[in-house]
Amino acid sequence: MEKKLKGSLRIGNFFFIFGLFLLPSAFSIAIFALLVSIFFSFRNNNFDKKNEKINNIFYIACIFLSLSSTINFLENIQTSGLTEQSFFIFIDLLNWIPLILLFQGSQKYLYSNTDRRNCIIALILGSIPVIFSCFSQALLNWEGPFKTFFGLIVWYQRPIDGITGITGLFSNPNYLGTWLNIIWPFSLAFLYFDNKKIIKVIPKIFLAISISSLIVLTASRGAWICLLITIPFLFGSQIKKWLFPSLTGLSLLILNLSFPIFGIEFQNILRTIIPKGIWINFTSAEFATLDISRIGIWKTSLNFIIDKPFFGHGSNSFPNLFQAETGFWKGHSHNLPIELFINYGIPTTLLILIPVSYLIYKSYKIIFLSVQNITKETIIDRAWIISFYLLVLIHLIDIPYFDGRVSITGWILLAGTRNIILINNDPKNQKINFSK
Repeated sequence: MEKKLKGSLRIGNFFFIFGLFLLPSAFSIAIFALLVSIFFSFRNNNFDKKNEKINNIFYIACIFLSLSSTINFLENIQTSGLTEQSFFIFIDLLNWIPLILLFQGSQKYLYSNTDRRNCIIALILGSIPVIFSCFSQALLNWEGPFKTFFGLIVWYQRPIDGITGITGLFSNPNYLGTWLNIIWPFSLAFLYFDNKKIIKVIPKIFLAISISSLIVLTASRGAWICLLITIPFLFGSQIKKWLFPSLTGLSLLILNLSFPIFGIEFQNILRTIIPKGIWINFTSAEFATLDISRIGIWKTSLNFIIDKPFFGHGSNSFPNLFQAETGFWKGHSHNLPIELFINYGIPTTLLILIPVSYLIYKSYKIIFLSVQNITKETIIDRAWIISFYLLVLIHLIDIPYFDGRVSITGWILLAGTRNIILINNDPKNQKINFSK
């Protein structure tokens, strides 16, 4: 028995779905809609107090985030005096505290399988402008930025060389690749539904092909990894017959782009067919101009963590610290946990990482170990969990979290993951009815 939203929560749910629909293309308006939805969620304070441990840990993390920022703000005043830079320390809190509130507030709108499916549909339909912006950028050479609503809505459409390195309406290929990988498992999951009528099948196939093709054209190696691992995780043993031959063929193809194992002529043919922005990623030429590797960045970052382990150095401190240490400028540490350790210290970071790790562990046990059969009912939650996992994986090698669309969606995926665990651990939870 699924819960039904009543009273003001029905209004909140409308704004929640509407906000998700606008999130990819009209970020500022989506923020307003999501704020309204969370207002109605907290206005109806019928939260399940027995299952509030995760929420409470995150609220304690909010206290530590604020404490760390305050300490670093005061230290900054003592060393540099009161400047505009001093107040920037508090701005980064907007990336965390409001989203932790979103995490709890959105749980009421993500309780049942149907709720989560509606959210997925909103995200996919809302991503159609993203797909359009990518094709217009790659094929029609439409370059931005395009602005409307007094600059509240911006489509970046950065200039690209050829058809690779596309950004679409995002500001960065890695951000676009992250967003496409968020919706990629969902586009595959919907192939399970309504397959009898060809008029319904063709759009879904076109969607899946478009998303996968655009992920390739981002030329983002992290996005490529997520693209490939999604399929075996989502379909499991159903594809084992052709998975090994496919991966073997793909591996040989990639290997030949780097080393002419089938001859230099065949390699040249491949490099003629495949855009340079793609095949160059498998050669040493792509790394020849690197001043420092990611591993080098992470090793240096450990010194910053050791230097101030309890409350960190303050938000956005990494670029200055890294440049002073190495002489190179990097905008961030390319690893979200490391970035948190540097900015806010070990206690604060653990208060965020431990509950997230717990939800990852529990959801894996439920979705991939306990639930063996893949059906129309289970495929949605399976895709939901995989989408969240992909987002976690990407943040171990990059930090697209700084794009608000990615971070908001990440916390919503985390909220849905929490509900999937609760419902599977205790089927009685399915009978909860949120009413005004």
